[in-house]
Amino acid sequence: MARHALQYAPPGQLARYISNKRILPPQARGNPWLEDGNIILITERKAFKFHKRTLTSQSLEFEKRIGLMNDGNTDVVEGCPVLEVPFASPTDLEHFLTALHALETHSFSGFSLATRDGFRALEGTLRVATLTKTSALRTRAIAALQERYPTTLAGWDIVRPSRYLPSPPPFPDEEQEDWEWDRALIINLAREVGAFSILPAAMAMLTNDCSAGEVFGVRLPPPTEPASPPMSPMSPMTPSPFSPISPSPPERTRLNDSDGPSFALLKEHNHLSIVSLLLSIRSLGSSCNRPPEVIPRKAGRAPVGSSLLLPGPSQCSGFFKETAARLLEVQVLENPVGYAQFVCNVLVVRQDPERTCKFCWREFVKKCKEAREQWWEELPRKLGFVQGWADERLKSVELGP
Repeated sequence: MARHALQYAPPGQLARYISNKRILPPQARGNPWLEDGNIILITERKAFKFHKRTLTSQSLEFEKRIGLMNDGNTDVVEGCPVLEVPFASPTDLEHFLTALHALETHSFSGFSLATRDGFRALEGTLRVATLTKTSALRTRAIAALQERYPTTLAGWDIVRPSRYLPSPPPFPDEEQEDWEWDRALIINLAREVGAFSILPAAMAMLTNDCSAGEVFGVRLPPPTEPASPPMSPMSPMTPSPFSPISPSPPERTRLNDSDGPSFALLKEHNHLSIVSLLLSIRSLGSSCNRPPEVIPRKAGRAPVGSSLLLPGPSQCSGFFKETAARLLEVQVLENPVGYAQFVCNVLVVRQDPERTCKFCWREFVKKCKEAREQWWEELPRKLGFVQGWADERLKSVELGP
């Protein structure tokens, strides 16, 4: 049975208390508690007073359960029928009902993911909305996650710009809090509720930002510390955030068992993509005999009495072999763990117009672009979606007007 399918659970402690005493303990009242509500929902030791019509109009599961209630087998407290919700925790149900009430009263402003509390609200709402078939809230929650974990390469470039550091960029009008996004937590949630559209980008970020030791909880011995902080040859004034002397990341959520093999496959996909791009760069300009794009200042000068010297051929082959060697050095010494960060290093390579011709440089840019697109297109297949991004489960959700 799917993890997000409803299962039978015996009555909880609060449900038994209400059934025996016919009263609700004051400390059991949770939030929201709507004074004009006409149904009481209970889970574990918390109760919530809500509007029956809102539940039945938005949720297929609540519509079915409320329809089965009758005066003969339903407890009544404070004039309201009592419905136990054993499949939701008090915190999750509170977040769900708060969001549902805001949606019904047209005061819903979306989910803020800038803080841990904001994410917890989305997590609880999405979990209960999935279990109760509340499509309006489920769609909004997944749409909020897709802003951070997009389904297109263009969206990826927005959240993972060049020179990206391993923490989410701030979004407009959001108060920032010093907390780190746990990719494994996002992936586990996506699997639990069937939000498959965010999986490829989330897994790509996990493989880029975390080593296998971090994901699987294995402490690996640190590399030998260099005499001085390693610098990226691509940006010589900025130490790499993936340097061996970077501080150790905090403890992370354990990745679910089904995505462990997917993590390994994506790591291999990243490695093969890097090797393929490096080989492609090394081969550029091997037969080029065109002049460089910018003629060196002394190229056309000749000693007095001799004929005018013509500019020699460009040094495209040497330039691109040196570039590939520098990129490989960055990959080995600075220890980036994913393809996305490696591509950022490739993208900051600058042309030397006195050594390269414009045709070979255009070919370099073209190959880098094609390599990125190929890497992105293969992501879903490495996760078991054989149709790639064409799979119906990976389609981006669309919010209605």
